[in-house]
Amino acid sequence: MPTTPHPRRGVTTCTRCGAPIRWASGPQPGQRTPLNALPSPAGGLAAHTNHLGGLVVRELTPDRPDPEHLEWKAVAHWPSCTGGSGTPAPTPLRSRPARRRPSVQPPLFGQPGRWSR
Repeated sequence: MPTTPHPRRGVTTCTRCGAPIRWASGPQPGQRTPLNALPSPAGGLAAHTNHLGGLVVRELTPDRPDPEHLEWKAVAHWPSCTGGSGTPAPTPLRSRPARRRPSVQPPLFGQPGRWSR
């Protein structure tokens, strides 16, 4: 019996196209995947909420072609994103230059310094 996710909980917007998305972990270990926020019957992924409240996704395979107990069909957002070329946005450049080192070095330990007599 497939379920449906909460309509607003865990939903953010895509920075490129503004569409509502959900972030899920998987299908590979350590991978984060953006999903369209609404379930889709044409989806090739099965998503469910784990016991910690995080969204986990797996690929539908010939061995397990249908969503199981508390899963719903989901679609990855990258193919349907209309805001760019389908690749992640580059990291922005720094808005200011890096800090410069001080021009005056402090004295070494044990050597007379500016305030020594």
